[in-house]
Amino acid sequence: MKALKKIITVLTLSTLGFAFTSNAALITDWGYNVDTAFTGFAPGAPDVTPDNNNVVWGAPTKLSWGTSTGQGQSFLEVAGSNGNGNSSGIVDTNGAAAGTSTLTHQNFPITGSTLMNAVLESRLTLTPNTPPGGPLPDLDLMFQINFLETSNDDSCEVASPVPCNDIFVIDPGGPFSQMFILDDYSYNVELLVSGLGPLSDDACSAVFMAPTTGCRGFTTVEGLVNTFDVSMRITASPIPEPSTILLLGLAMFGVVANTRSKRS
Repeated sequence: MKALKKIITVLTLSTLGFAFTSNAALITDWGYNVDTAFTGFAPGAPDVTPDNNNVVWGAPTKLSWGTSTGQGQSFLEVAGSNGNGNSSGIVDTNGAAAGTSTLTHQNFPITGSTLMNAVLESRLTLTPNTPPGGPLPDLDLMFQINFLETSNDDSCEVASPVPCNDIFVIDPGGPFSQMFILDDYSYNVELLVSGLGPLSDDACSAVFMAPTTGCRGFTTVEGLVNTFDVSMRITASPIPEPSTILLLGLAMFGVVANTRSKRS
């Protein structure tokens, strides 16, 4: 019993020290730098033409395909504020989402080969501004894109409400968000794509050419340039203080004391 009491004493005193010295401040705003590119796509060149390589990924930020019927090729492009898929700026913790890039589909009538799928990857670097700190390890987020170029005549693959719209299915190869812990707080970084939502079962099945349910994505209107904003949001919550460990230690002291008093 004496040995047990000694162990409990050491544990509780060490916990007391941790509980009252761990008081790191919340990071209220961050500097960010994000690089995005298509790191894979099918079919390959020359059916799909890559362009505008991002420096970090060494991969294209624009994919073009099809033979123009008068308005130009169709293309899918990710653009950043600094060009070639790169963006930088400031985002507040638990504040409004910050715009990081735009995803644009020029949906023109074409003939010939079309894009079928692509992999879009983003590499994010966060640097604490307030209070200041060094950059965190990079966070990588990956999105798998499956695409259907619908017929440019009246034989629409998908019925209303999206007749003849081209269809994108976007599924995360990893999570749409990532969590990390810094000092006393848990932070969650989330990427948001405007217009992204559940698609009908008909739309899902048309893209995958097999009965499919529960996919997410968006559709684009024929003959128009369709642009979707991509933004980033950071939320945080405090990690519970180790008070539960402290209380457990005090409770165990009570058990020891009570047991000893009963024996005496």
